[in-house]
Amino acid sequence: MSEPAHTNMFIAADSELAEVLCHVELLALTVHRAKQLHRIHRDHPHDDCRVIAATTLQMP
Repeated sequence: MSEPAHTNMFIAADSELAEVLCHVELLALTVHRAKQLHRIHRDHPHDDCRVIAATTLQMP
């Protein structure tokens, strides 16, 4: 059986979902919120957590 197609889920960066989900795309991510989410997701595998990737790009 083949792997299911990967889909993108877009959520607001300021939502509680952004704090618990890793495989999402963040909308309206500010520098302040990027720092918060980066701290929350800091222990997640960096190659598997889209939130870490997005927050790393957003922070100075």
